[in-house]
Amino acid sequence: MKSKDTKEQKDIIQKPNCVQYLYDKSIGIELILCNNSLISYPLHNHVSVFTIGLILCGSVLLTIGGNSFICEKDNPFIILPYVPHIIEAKTPYSLITLCINKNILIKCNKNEIQNSIRNLLTAVSDLNITEKQTYQLMNCLDLFNDNSYSSISEPFIDLAKYRLECYPEKKLSIDEMAYSAYMSKYHFIRNFKQIVGLTPHQFQIQNRIRKAQHMLNNIDSITEVALATGFCDQSHFIKQFEKYVGLTPATYKTSCRILA
Repeated sequence: MKSKDTKEQKDIIQKPNCVQYLYDKSIGIELILCNNSLISYPLHNHVSVFTIGLILCGSVLLTIGGNSFICEKDNPFIILPYVPHIIEAKTPYSLITLCINKNILIKCNKNEIQNSIRNLLTAVSDLNITEKQTYQLMNCLDLFNDNSYSSISEPFIDLAKYRLECYPEKKLSIDEMAYSAYMSKYHFIRNFKQIVGLTPHQFQIQNRIRKAQHMLNNIDSITEVALATGFCDQSHFIKQFEKYVGLTPATYKTSCRILA
């Protein structure tokens, strides 16, 4: 039995990291499949997005809001909007992640959302998912509560968060944001991290990368995307993109599909 397990592990490790991104344009749900992956993801949050994850094989160390635990096969998890989290690969793993904007969960009926998820699962190549695993993902939809992720609010911090979220490509210095919030820059950074879970710089960079992900679906030039999202040069952009996404921009482009 031991030798069999070792062989299976070697077979997995020999395969390259494979990540697929599928986006259902009709309703606005994204499915991400990390297949036999060793990619780890640094501290980040999902802006206005309710996230459902399910490990298909292997394990990850998941840190959500400061609490860490090992997540293994058939252990679904949810991450509420804006909650900071880290995913660390402990073994080669396969993971399905559903990213659903909270407005979809509020406005659309449950059947529409479930049909979209089933269509996405069907469209993923090389995905052997059981009915039980599908049910586990669907069942997590009931855990969404629009009031369950309310956090500390402070008007001037909220304004800075809004600017970094909607216009991440703009050059906004800490001094400028702190001045607008009537705070010292140290007080501003401390308050921002307490409310958002990330420093202003971390929050801006992750939102630049998210904007770049959307742009790469429509623009071929990586240099153009880098400059449009506020990066000074292509090499810095590629380095940050790979840090947050786990793939180079060019590989990411080939990993994406949009379902009409």
